[in-house]
Amino acid sequence: MTRLTFASVLFFAFVIAFMSMEPSQREAALGVSSAKAQIVPQLNPCAAPNAINPTDAAETAWQLWVAATCPVNTRQYPFVVWEDWIEQAQMYPANPAAGLEVPNAKAAGPNATHLLHGSPLATLKKPNSIKLVPGLLGGADQSCNKASTPPPGQPNLVICEEVRLNGAVEDYIAGTKLWKRGGQTKAAANGTDIQFSPPSVEIKADWIQLSSIGLDCSTLPAKFFQKIHVETINGNCFALAGMHLMSKLQNKWIWATFEPQSPITNPYRCQVLGCTDDFGSTPTVTHGADTSLTPGLTALMTAANLAPEFFNYRLDGVQIGYFKPQLLGNSIIEGENAGVPLTQASCITCHSVSSIKNDGTDGITLLTSNPVGAPPALPSDAWIRRDFIWSLSEACFNSPLQACTQQ
Repeated sequence: MTRLTFASVLFFAFVIAFMSMEPSQREAALGVSSAKAQIVPQLNPCAAPNAINPTDAAETAWQLWVAATCPVNTRQYPFVVWEDWIEQAQMYPANPAAGLEVPNAKAAGPNATHLLHGSPLATLKKPNSIKLVPGLLGGADQSCNKASTPPPGQPNLVICEEVRLNGAVEDYIAGTKLWKRGGQTKAAANGTDIQFSPPSVEIKADWIQLSSIGLDCSTLPAKFFQKIHVETINGNCFALAGMHLMSKLQNKWIWATFEPQSPITNPYRCQVLGCTDDFGSTPTVTHGADTSLTPGLTALMTAANLAPEFFNYRLDGVQIGYFKPQLLGNSIIEGENAGVPLTQASCITCHSVSSIKNDGTDGITLLTSNPVGAPPALPSDAWIRRDFIWSLSEACFNSPLQACTQQ
């Protein structure tokens, strides 16, 4: 009887202690995991997080951006980590029959080539917007595009673009043969569920040719270079005016978009949709006015040893679902370059349309409007989605985005 009474006392003591625990403590005590419990604290600021913070997606967005923007070189290209990733044009050969040869960016050293091109969306909407930027000092020409909706006072604005794929994206595309349209067509015929592997990251960067807005880099004051990242690319001076980042962590995608605080290059930043950042910005919400960095973000950037100008970049917003927020866009990438009204811009919904039909027809043919909210249904079972990745539209044969040498 004494043993039974003692056991009962222990049992009730455990119950009382268990009920006083926080939910996460109860899960740990029972050996049950949760999404929050699985998040590993980020110790290295130049390493991507392993999961999306369920209570603050903006923090995750900044961790991804800072990790991708950590310095590689200070005096030569590539300057930051994401510039060391493959550019999408290198991932999809014009002649698939010749096979895939992926360049090793790290082996290129000082002779690495910085590849820029026009916005595929802008040139699809306005084919006559293509603008050749002649290379200077022996540099290669760049095929970019005139801005679709330039701001007043910048009628000749030229914007060049690049899309970088990190190693996880590159490996998945190469390993599944999605780099050629035949591989994608076969996947559609088999009803394959395309699922990229974490931590997949893509970065789209839009560069403004400064001479197209009347600026000469040789005469600009030093403070200009302290507010925006500037590079000389093939002899021409460009400013990094807009960045999209999308990343798959665990089994969920996150979208974020960034711009520098510059009335010269980004006059419409935050003015249409407003910008919301509850991790890195003080105040949290702005409709165009400059903000200050929070101590937490300042510490993260400082620990990563980012170049000074990157401390002036700000987060426009984050999407991890279709409705909160429903709209997200960048004043440069969607607004000025592609000519998409920001009141009709949704990164996640637009990317949900990326798909392929079993006869090779690309899902970009379905993008006849600017979708927002819930993803539109595919036309039939002959189609499959491509896990939100638009760069797969570059695959030859019959790519709608590049001239294939083999049909």
